[in-house]
Amino acid sequence: MRTRRQFMLQGLGALAVAAVGARRAGAAVVKRPLGCVDLGALDGCADLVRRAEWDDQPAKTWLLREAGGYNRLTVHHLGQWARVETDRNAVECAVRNVCAGHRARGYGDIGYHFVIDHAGRVWEGRSLAYEGAHVSGANEGNLGVMLMGNFDEQRPVPAQIKVLDALTARLREIFMIKRYRVYGHRDLNATACPGRNLYEHVVELRT
Repeated sequence: MRTRRQFMLQGLGALAVAAVGARRAGAAVVKRPLGCVDLGALDGCADLVRRAEWDDQPAKTWLLREAGGYNRLTVHHLGQWARVETDRNAVECAVRNVCAGHRARGYGDIGYHFVIDHAGRVWEGRSLAYEGAHVSGANEGNLGVMLMGNFDEQRPVPAQIKVLDALTARLREIFMIKRYRVYGHRDLNATACPGRNLYEHVVELRT
């Protein structure tokens, strides 16, 4: 008999196929599937930098909550100061610093599931097998996508917007997330995140 954990590790591809089959059969579709770890379903969507390529420190999994699935997505900016790095080594250093800061705050790992840099690369963050730590009091079922930059002070570059659109569309398709369930951080907490110059695009994503 297969264990619950084995079912969780079936992957995004199998999940998407099952959902399509259920729709065609007229059956009820499970909208909050169990967490999964296979990012192969994102191939062609973005230039994905896998976690093992930038971080060799294992997550403190005993501090993380296992994901029960995803039914919403929240967009963030890094804030702090304007960022314009496109060099891979410089971005890797910045992402490492974000991760180290989150670990120092007791998160156990970087809080976001994905990070988008100014070159349009997507950096794999926290495993999709675990809930994020990016919206206080509202992390359950919530995918976290963060764009590098302070978008109160600067505008996201076209490469970031293009990849944000593609990544959001793919994640919504995979997890059957309704368009109106795409948020900016400010929609859920008292914060300026993701900055006024990015939030205007988040509004477009959900309308």
